[in-house]
Amino acid sequence: MLRKVVLIVTIAYIIWITSFLVFGTDDTDTKQSLSLEEIAITKFDNEFDNEFNEFDNDSRSKLIEHDEKVNLKYCGEKTCNFMFPYFIPEQETRANLHLRSLTFLAESLNRIMVLPNVGNSRIDCCTKFSFEFYYDLEKMKEMFPRVKFMTQQTFKEWTEELLIKPDTLHTWLIEDGRKDSYSIRDHDYISIEKGVQYGNKLINNLCLDQFNLNISDYIEFHSGKIMIKDFEFKMFNFLTENLKNRKSPVLLIRNRCRKQMFPLIEEPIPFAPHILNQANEIRNKLQPYYCIHWRMEQGIPQKMPNCASELIKMINNLKPKEGINNIYLATDYPISGGKSASSTFYRVEKYHKLAIQMLNSTFDINTWISLNALKEFRNNEYYDSEFNNSGIHGILDKLICIQSDYFISGPRDCCRILSTYTKLIGEARKNLIDSGDTRIRNTITRWKRPSK
Repeated sequence: MLRKVVLIVTIAYIIWITSFLVFGTDDTDTKQSLSLEEIAITKFDNEFDNEFNEFDNDSRSKLIEHDEKVNLKYCGEKTCNFMFPYFIPEQETRANLHLRSLTFLAESLNRIMVLPNVGNSRIDCCTKFSFEFYYDLEKMKEMFPRVKFMTQQTFKEWTEELLIKPDTLHTWLIEDGRKDSYSIRDHDYISIEKGVQYGNKLINNLCLDQFNLNISDYIEFHSGKIMIKDFEFKMFNFLTENLKNRKSPVLLIRNRCRKQMFPLIEEPIPFAPHILNQANEIRNKLQPYYCIHWRMEQGIPQKMPNCASELIKMINNLKPKEGINNIYLATDYPISGGKSASSTFYRVEKYHKLAIQMLNSTFDINTWISLNALKEFRNNEYYDSEFNNSGIHGILDKLICIQSDYFISGPRDCCRILSTYTKLIGEARKNLIDSGDTRIRNTITRWKRPSK
């Protein structure tokens, strides 16, 4: 409020002193034109309409002309229209799916798609690294040839160069019936309603304060608690119809809906060349090899040692049949000594540790740590946070398992069974087999569930 008062007084004084110098003490209603440097003393948003109107027509024209040049620089047109899904739910495999579905929505709305940052297996604007740390932007452009893309950093620079803060519509996609929904506003069916305005604390927590935006309106889209036929198509059409005529240059999307909201796009967003090259290097070094994917999260801790015993038996039985000796382990166990490689795997107990010790004492186990993978990033302290938790190494593990000669995963009680990550690996391997890759010997084989 104080800034507004100071700003209004400053503008009034500039107008008054300019008038005084030109016309003396003669009373006049004529407003004098100011230089761009004089009028660019603040960012303007809708709350500053009165301040903006203090300028004469020529001064206002200079503001608009400046911002049109900025828009031409970044968007190729005098006006920009963005869709920025700044928060994507779930970890990388599922987040990848959500993001490519949202890209389909950006195409439908004819808006430039702003690609959030990535880090710790997440995709959202609070993370540290550019989108291209995980993904190949050029290949993504080939996937969606009718969509224009912009990285989060470039979008941020656009907001900083503008003199008039862009009007922004905030949308929240809510999955009704979940804990993060408001039970008082739960809906049985797909619906839209006026959203609650976010305070400064929440804006800060969501990392939206890093962008110079005027968030003037809030709306919520609800998935509904009752499943309906062709939900994905109906939800997509519902959002398109309610958003296509919105004039705000920026459309923010906070997606808290974990279920598939839009028509499924099967092909994942391609990974960055530095990850693919590292995966190929490890494949060539190890092959032929088994890849064991052991996601201990949601397994029964007390059964971990028996799970390890059953896995050891299986590999010993396979060795003479398959003639494979090398083993690569992909796991959410914290093999690097930090936190687990899953942000939802909270308690690593002595049973988990014993199971890993049993494997290491029986076989020569290869991991991304033992093979010194991604060393150009691991040796740079800027990336330390990425390797102390889940992150880019999880993507690497996935690619190495897809390319393995023989893929093994765990049974019920030993690991998380309903894993999109594991399912994707199996599907990718099936596609390789169907395409004639004779090196791939199975899609997925699970070791025996322990009796105790």
